[in-house]
Amino acid sequence: MKKKDIILIVSLIVLISGLFLIYTLTQKPAGNIARVYHENKVVIEVDFTTKEINTFNQDGFPDYPKETNPVTDEGADKAFIIMGSYLIDDKRTEVVIEIDFDNNQLRIEKDNTPKQIGVSRDWYNGKGLPVISLPNQVFIIFEEKIDD
Repeated sequence: MKKKDIILIVSLIVLISGLFLIYTLTQKPAGNIARVYHENKVVIEVDFTTKEINTFNQDGFPDYPKETNPVTDEGADKAFIIMGSYLIDDKRTEVVIEIDFDNNQLRIEKDNTPKQIGVSRDWYNGKGLPVISLPNQVFIIFEEKIDD
């Protein structure tokens, strides 16, 4: 390679690294409130600063969300079952959401969808893309708390 080629490659690497650094430093931090949505309605709200969990009954399923035992030795402190939208034999399936207060994160621990994309996303702390289980119409996002 010629000297000009090396200079061009090094300057491109420096430019891309600088843009990545600027992008990383200007990102807003993730919020302290995690919300689990089902069909665009909040069903579970977790405030990691106060360690409070609020649940909201699902339309047509007054018993959901319901508390359950988390998987042992995987870091979860609480777990809830919500009713998803994915159908098996014309019955809706359940989705298990786990909450870890030590690391301020949530995950979809179990659902019955074919590709398990939401489950394979594992623990989510608000950084990166949200957790989504599209067949169940469930997603988890972190937001800032808005005072009344």
